[in-house]
Amino acid sequence: MQDYLTAMIQRLPFEAAFSLVGITSISEEDLEQLDDQEQRALDMCKSTKRRQELVSSRLALKQLYRERGAGQSFSIRKDELGQPFGIGREQEYYVSIAHTDTRVFCGISGEEPIGVDIEPIGRAVPQKLSDRIMHPGEDGLRDVLPMIRLWTIKEAYIKLRGEGLRLNMNRVHIEQETAQTFIEKNHYKRAKICSFQHQEHWLAIAFYSK
Repeated sequence: MQDYLTAMIQRLPFEAAFSLVGITSISEEDLEQLDDQEQRALDMCKSTKRRQELVSSRLALKQLYRERGAGQSFSIRKDELGQPFGIGREQEYYVSIAHTDTRVFCGISGEEPIGVDIEPIGRAVPQKLSDRIMHPGEDGLRDVLPMIRLWTIKEAYIKLRGEGLRLNMNRVHIEQETAQTFIEKNHYKRAKICSFQHQEHWLAIAFYSK
């Protein structure tokens, strides 16, 4: 994945960084890296699984921030629509987070919004749900793309838009550009989505192209 990510990042019209990590149990050292608001968000998580997802994603984003050489203190917050964003040295950062039962995939950018998603390759999509995913103009994709791959492509795009559940997947019109890149055709801002396999998962990264 790193070779493909490196090549893809070099084509981005802005600087961004991404991380794919496993979801692990929570240690005392992990908890010490969370600030007060992140601790409160963790306390609101009822299940062990959700707590592990939250901590794993926050630590991965903090590590990406440190690797940028921007400093040590980085916090994750949510806006009024529940979309995450980061704060470091009084600057806001675009972040995006996705997870499966075992993995967290996340990204950070100080310049432009991004959206990411991840799903296991073998995850089945029921026919009733497939019909709700497809845009009327996408009939040609039904026979050439696994439905779960199309799901990740659209989910990454919806996260890029930052509208959450207010934007239905069947309103998103995807067109294939190359074997690993797609564009969204409906919105006034042209978006590109990169989609690729890694370790039995489909990963997608969405961004606005210049």
